Amino acid sequence: MNDLSQVTVGLRKALDDVEAQLVKGDPPAAALEDFKSALDGIRTSVIAFVKAANAAEYYETVHSFRLLRATQICQNVLTGLVDGTITAATPGFDKFQATIADTLEKLGD
Repeated sequence: MNDLSQVTVGLRKALDDVEAQLVKGDPPAAALEDFKSALDGIRTSVIAFVKAANAAEYYETVHSFRLLRATQICQNVLTGLVDGTITAATPGFDKFQATIADTLEKLGD
């Protein structure tokens, strides 16, 4: 079995495990968002690879999907800030805030 086949088998098993967990109970929304994000990343890479006629086209597709995902994540964070589920005391808040500041600075260039 080649490397890609092994990865595919592992991915199917992981998805089956997630499905079994979902059947057991009501998973937290944040966990589902993380899972969705991971699946979107995999899907993006596969679609970009299959559709791309060349490396530049591949990277253009990947970057487009990254911006879409980043927008969705930022919207989720904004919702958390507004409803109070994310605060300055939330682990990772400082790093996120610094990354946003750096990003805004680059966008201004």
